[in-house]
Amino acid sequence: MGKPNFKKTNKSIEKFNKIVNAAAKIFREKGYKEATLEDIANEVGMLKGSLYYYIEKKDDLLYAVVERPLSEMTENLKVIVNSADSPSVKLEKALKSHILSFEKYQSELFVWISIEWFKSEFGGEIATVGDEYDRLFRKIIIEGIKKEEFRSDLDPKLLTFAIFGVYNYMQRWYSPDNKYTFDEISKQFNAFVLQGVWKKS
Repeated sequence: MGKPNFKKTNKSIEKFNKIVNAAAKIFREKGYKEATLEDIANEVGMLKGSLYYYIEKKDDLLYAVVERPLSEMTENLKVIVNSADSPSVKLEKALKSHILSFEKYQSELFVWISIEWFKSEFGGEIATVGDEYDRLFRKIIIEGIKKEEFRSDLDPKLLTFAIFGVYNYMQRWYSPDNKYTFDEISKQFNAFVLQGVWKKS
């Protein structure tokens, strides 16, 4: 199964992005299963039939909603992993980047965390992008252990799962009404992780 073939031209990219933004909002509010193309069209302010100029089916939008932030996050993480920084600095930057991505793509990442995409037509393609992000994060942990900056008793796979569990659960509780800024959350979470992985001298 290949990726969806989006019907985009240079002139239509801006409109397509508005459609994807609307889809992310509707999928978060109603859930993917209950959301309809008519809901998304109404959010954008266009007729349902006009959506078919850009997509063929609802699954196409689910792919676009999730792929956009994951691809950007993965590219940002590649830059961090391939830098000359120490593993500790890489991990700190990776954690901060993860929080910043949440700030930028709250609805999109909520859809990702919900796992509703898993049984969609493009579930395999979406999972592949997520797996690459996981692999890069794990690479930082492995490097830190090899260079003896991180504790040797840590399992890189389990630690990566634990980190994602803490950070991604923000989808369930974060609200601007909580009066925590993303900078405050990032500092607290990062200190929690870094102090737990550093090798004691």
